[in-house]
Amino acid sequence: MSENSLILVLQLKILKTLNDMAKVQIKSEKLTPFGGIFSIMEQFNILLGKTIDSTLGLRCTSCGYQYSEILRSLMCVYFCGGSCVEDISSHLMPHLSQHPRLRTCSADTILRAINELTQENISYTSDMGKNYDFNTADTLNTLLLNCMFASGQLKEGEIYDVDFDHQFIETEKYDAKPTYKKFPDYRPGVAVIGDLIVGIENRRTKQEQRQSLLWLCLARRRKPKGQQRWQHKCSFPSEGHAEEVL
Repeated sequence: MSENSLILVLQLKILKTLNDMAKVQIKSEKLTPFGGIFSIMEQFNILLGKTIDSTLGLRCTSCGYQYSEILRSLMCVYFCGGSCVEDISSHLMPHLSQHPRLRTCSADTILRAINELTQENISYTSDMGKNYDFNTADTLNTLLLNCMFASGQLKEGEIYDVDFDHQFIETEKYDAKPTYKKFPDYRPGVAVIGDLIVGIENRRTKQEQRQSLLWLCLARRRKPKGQQRWQHKCSFPSEGHAEEVL
């Protein structure tokens, strides 16, 4: 083999090696099993971020976390298989914090924000002298509806049938009360449109169904734009009765 032939063979081998190297992609050494949640976080921020902050208000003006960031962090806990809020600090933070733009807050921040958003119970005494406690959570129910409209799940100007029922959630929390089902539980009243939850209020006993409907009706009298044409499948009390209670 001549010297020129040897040089030609070496050049071909070098070109082939360079072509093979061009197919190699340099990856970041930071690997995470939860990388798929990043696209969901981004969509959450695009669709609901402004709606959440405009409904709940700005939580801070300089440093700190806004409510949209806190609720997004809480969403990530359950989307990543967590069972409690503390999982975000103990397991998920090293992975979620790898997103280049979106911040993730700690479990302590999430719990403080939940406490900030709580609403005092409303007490009502019936004609029989029984005391009932309700919590209509007006701000959070308004946020729920606004997010439904922002995500396109509900449309302004449409007519919707709203169904209302009570759910029994068995629990051993300190404020749970026993029922005729013979276990302590929470008994929220839930309003739904199809399979969409559009309102939740907490109440105490089975006998409170009428009053629960009353307070849900009162909460809906402050409904935001786009809900003027709702139809209720359940029998709400009259406005006269509502004003009498107030």
